[in-house]
Amino acid sequence: MFESTPPATPQRTILIIENEISNRILIERVLSTRGYRCISASNGREALSILDREHADLILTDLSMPVLDGYRTTQLIRSRPGMQQIPIIAVTAYALHDEGEAAREIGCTEYLTKPFKPRQLLEIVERLLP
Repeated sequence: MFESTPPATPQRTILIIENEISNRILIERVLSTRGYRCISASNGREALSILDREHADLILTDLSMPVLDGYRTTQLIRSRPGMQQIPIIAVTAYALHDEGEAAREIGCTEYLTKPFKPRQLLEIVERLLP
């Protein structure tokens, strides 16, 4: 299903914030083919709790989630000491031009529209985590 290539830098950790379990599983499978360690949260509040305990080298966040959406989650992550430089990829099902712009304004590094091809995700991640 996915091309298997040599692993990325060992133990690079990616936090996936996504309320749909099927999307989380798909993203984890794609990233694991390159050797990334994935940790997951189903909403922003859960993600912030995880970041209290664990380091993430990159964060993928759905923008539209219950409890705490990706916009507010990104703002709260960016307000934490030492987390301004962590790449954050906004992921959404809404392909509106201004949504990508809004995501960048609140601190997202990149923007990816669902559905996306595994190769698109990997290209962005590998560009942000050289």
